[in-house]
Amino acid sequence: MKKKRLLSILAIGAASLMVIASLTACGSSGGSGSSASDSGSKAEGSYSSLADGKAAAQKYIAEYEKGKSAASFKFADRAYAKAKEAAEKVSADSSADDVKKVVTDLALESLTITDEKGDVTVSYPEGDAGKNIKELPDRAIFNKIVKGISDKFMKDPEYNAKENTYSILAGVRKGDEGGVAVVGYNDEGYASVIGGDIAEKCGPNTVVLNDGKVVGSTLDGVGLGATLEDIGVKEADLKSDSFSVKAGDKSYNASAVTKGSLTVIVSVPA
Repeated sequence: MKKKRLLSILAIGAASLMVIASLTACGSSGGSGSSASDSGSKAEGSYSSLADGKAAAQKYIAEYEKGKSAASFKFADRAYAKAKEAAEKVSADSSADDVKKVVTDLALESLTITDEKGDVTVSYPEGDAGKNIKELPDRAIFNKIVKGISDKFMKDPEYNAKENTYSILAGVRKGDEGGVAVVGYNDEGYASVIGGDIAEKCGPNTVVLNDGKVVGSTLDGVGLGATLEDIGVKEADLKSDSFSVKAGDKSYNASAVTKGSLTVIVSVPA
C-alpha cells in the first residue's frame, strides 16, 4: 500500500515540489506585492539590503526542502479525497441535480466518471457522456486507472492567469466495480506547493522561479510564468554576487539563491 501511494505521488511530476504553508514570516511585516497564491496581498517580510534578502531566501528554501515531502502527501491526499468522495456519491443513475449538488459541495469545476470499460457515465459539464475517456484529450491519461495500471493519478497542475489560480485534475479508481472518477477544480494554494509563497514571505521585490518559470513575485512588473530572459537575467548572472533586473521601467540590483529547481531572486531599487 505504501509503495502504491508513493508511486502515485511521484506521478505528480517534478513541478510538485512542496512547501509547508505554515512557514513563518521573515523579518518585520511590511510592503505589498503579488504572488501566485494571492495577487495584491501584503508581503509578510521585508529587507533593505541584498544580504538580508539572501539570508531570508536561504531560510525559506531550507524550510521548503525540509517540509516538501510531507506537504506533497498532504496536497495529493486532499485532491484524491475529493475524487473518492465524488465517486462514492455519484453514479450513472444520479440525476443532474444530484450531480450538481456534489459538484457544488466539493467546489469542483468538472467531474468525469466512467465504467470499467472507460465509457463516461457521468459528465459535468454535460457533453462527454457516452464517450470513452481515451477520446478526451485532457483526461485520456486517466485511462491508466481504468486499465488497473494505477489506483490514483494527478496531472501536473496548470496555472490559469485569468483566475490567478491553478487547475487541478486528479482521479481515483471507482470502488470494486472499476472505472475512474476524475475531478477538476481550482486551487490557488498550489502556489505554496511549488514555492510561490516564498516571495510573499520574504517581502517586496522578490521573485521565485521553479524550473525556470516565475511561480511567485512581489516585484511590480514581473508576472507569473515569466522567464529569466523576460527580466533581463542570464543563467550565469545567478552565480554572481549581484546583477541587474529590469521590471517595467525600473531597474534593480539583485542577487539570487538557488537550490535544486528553485531560485529566489531578491532585489533592491538601483
